[in-house]
Amino acid sequence: MKTTMKAVVKYENKANATELREVPVPEIGPGDVLVEVAYVGVCGTDPHMHKNTVLFNFNCPFILGHEFAGTIVQAGKQISKFKVADRITSETHADYCGHCSLCRTNNYHLCRGRKGFGFHVDGAFTRYVRVPERSLHRVPDGVSLKAASLTEPLCVAYKSVICNSTVNPGDTIVVIGPGSIGVLCMKMAQLCGASEIVAIGTQGDDSRLELSKQYGATIAINSSKQDPLPKIMALGDGYGADLIVDTAGANETLKLSMAAVRPNGQITKIGWGPKPVNLSLDPLIAKSVTFKGHFSHTWDVWEKCLTLMGKGQIDLEQLVTHELPIDKWEEAFELVETKKAMKVVMTPID
Repeated sequence: MKTTMKAVVKYENKANATELREVPVPEIGPGDVLVEVAYVGVCGTDPHMHKNTVLFNFNCPFILGHEFAGTIVQAGKQISKFKVADRITSETHADYCGHCSLCRTNNYHLCRGRKGFGFHVDGAFTRYVRVPERSLHRVPDGVSLKAASLTEPLCVAYKSVICNSTVNPGDTIVVIGPGSIGVLCMKMAQLCGASEIVAIGTQGDDSRLELSKQYGATIAINSSKQDPLPKIMALGDGYGADLIVDTAGANETLKLSMAAVRPNGQITKIGWGPKPVNLSLDPLIAKSVTFKGHFSHTWDVWEKCLTLMGKGQIDLEQLVTHELPIDKWEEAFELVETKKAMKVVMTPID
């Protein structure tokens, strides 16, 4: 094995401070494994970090990339449940304290000491990544490593819709934002028995909206061409949607969510919106709406999602529209930002 590797590195907290570098192969501890990355997904957050439009700073430099799958090539002395040559995917939680009240109640994803791959700890836009055993999950037979690299966005969808929302058979569900997490939220709603699943996109989303129909959407609306609110309010008894899932996060989508949700309904917000909302939240009170933020996922959710994949109930490879080597990371980021891609995966280079 070589002692160095190519990696996409965010090296300073300023715009465009990202480059391909030669970095050392990580050394593992007794409770870690070294994973050879097969595929790593490009998240919509990655281009934002490159352009420094996120709200927080990082301890630079670090390697980007948090959606990945690969094969174990080294195992520490204390590793007991995994071995060399195992096909794995990993949670995004590179570290957390394990002792606080949140960690002890299976809310470790909210631990103050949590550090994420590709944010606080070196990620997977490279060939090798060091992973603690507690973050590992075995990829089921019959599931490709390409598909497994998209387990993380599936887990976001599962946790937000199945665990943090209420969906009953016969419900009307609206999902704002037909990106990969959005369409997977639609699939979760379909598995729960929702009768109407409305996908809402905007300019540039036509192909994504079309794909959303293959993941459960019964109605697809491009809001740059048609006001979605009258269509939503014409469904069912005319009171609005039982659940709005906002994966976009902008002020306008919150305003639409509050208008389109039915009294006593729910809004689950996944998408980040860094700007002040500049509107009244009183409709939440007037309608007695449950408004819930959603972040990340936990071990049990990963196991459920891998079971769904292993049983063929969800096809993640269908979401992959582009595959590029990591030295084409700028092209990959542009494909994501311009919505020319649904999902881009990258592969290591020597």
